[in-house]
Amino acid sequence: MLVTCFSLATQAYALGLTGAQLARQEALSTGELVLTVLPHAVPELVALFLPLAAWTIASRRDEWRDLLAATFVTVGIAIPILVVSATWEVYVWPQILRAVSPIPAL
Repeated sequence: MLVTCFSLATQAYALGLTGAQLARQEALSTGELVLTVLPHAVPELVALFLPLAAWTIASRRDEWRDLLAATFVTVGIAIPILVVSATWEVYVWPQILRAVSPIPAL
């Protein structure tokens, strides 16, 4: 539990620091930066937490025999979502950042 909390806090700090630096570099408010991130961040987070949610539900209902099936199904759903989100993040999001940034492109 402590390791999980430390990991989440460390990641939140690193993402916040990187986001603040990127917003300043592109002359954007943090709100504008968050709005540009949402199209790929929301599906990415859903895909990451979907298997965890299925595991939690199955374990609380004491349905251990269904856990493996739920894991395969949710991971099978999550992987394509993560691939699409990563593709968006690499190829589309930089274009969106350039479009909303008041700084002219070089």
